[in-house]
Amino acid sequence: MRLARRLIKREKGNPGLRAQEYPQPEVRYLTLPGIDYLDVRQLADLCHECDCCLTSIGFQSGGEHNPQVARAQVREKSLIDARLITEESHTFPRRFEEVVHPANAAYLDLRNQAPFHIVNIDACGSIAAPTANHPNRLIDALFRVVELQVDTNSSRWLLFVTTDVRPESIDRQTLNRLYAVIFSNADTNDVFRDRAALLLAPGQTDIRAAVRIAAEQTGQAFLRLFALGVAKWLLDLVKEKGWDVYTHHPYCYSTGPQHDETPSMVCLAFEFLPPPPGLEDRRGVTHAKPKRDQPRENTAVRAALEVGNMIDADDEVRSDPNLRALLINDLHRLLEEAGYEREALEKLKSLQS
Repeated sequence: MRLARRLIKREKGNPGLRAQEYPQPEVRYLTLPGIDYLDVRQLADLCHECDCCLTSIGFQSGGEHNPQVARAQVREKSLIDARLITEESHTFPRRFEEVVHPANAAYLDLRNQAPFHIVNIDACGSIAAPTANHPNRLIDALFRVVELQVDTNSSRWLLFVTTDVRPESIDRQTLNRLYAVIFSNADTNDVFRDRAALLLAPGQTDIRAAVRIAAEQTGQAFLRLFALGVAKWLLDLVKEKGWDVYTHHPYCYSTGPQHDETPSMVCLAFEFLPPPPGLEDRRGVTHAKPKRDQPRENTAVRAALEVGNMIDADDEVRSDPNLRALLINDLHRLLEEAGYEREALEKLKSLQS
């Protein structure tokens, strides 16, 4: 919400976020909403605060006759009827991974709705599972979304990715290729190399040894390695199109058994910046200089610094009773509005202690 608020305030009134079909500027949001649309509900409140409207586009696997999809459709309609999201909001009853294929109906649906200001890929599991040796993984769909966004967008946009990251949950070949992107940057940028080595294995100066050490770890060490690899991969993907990527500090948390506090989920946040304005007169016909924004920081080094600032959300909640109470109360409100029964909501009280 913090990054979304900042983006909306920055872009509001610019061509990419200007009132057109609606009286207010329209924020377009791509998400995997689940059956309760909790993220959509929260973002709708934020957009209202910023005097904008929200159009939510989602993908829900299971087919039109799946009971969960039917419940999700009821929830979505209730948000539209309450004017929390626009009438153009729609969730397609398709697997999000199907957007990988440009001739597929899922991709055509996605393309017709693009571009988006905010993309939120909240995966319950891995985005590149070892058993998924085919081009229908979430990481492949992520590639297709980024490709579409840089082709259709002309303003800043946000990407959030939440995924299970354990050595056994990620395809080994995919990991090795993410490591290779880190090595490639380290071989040409000494500052990045030193920062990355320090991040991955304190006291280590050899980047390849640092990656090898982190790859054998669990918890935050492995999550930082994965996060850095994804950040560098995204930077590498879009730089040929003139785009840049700011990495923001990630969060992590545990999804293990009750007494296993080892972080296993990572929440990544990236802000994509369009090509800088201005024309370069290589023929020297004019004396005018190209228009330039303020120089951008080194986004490769920034990625290493931000990944190093990864925050364990479980620690944050455990150490701050006021934050924990706020989260529980907000969750109670969201679930009650979504139609959860009182018996289920009563269980939230046990989390107060």
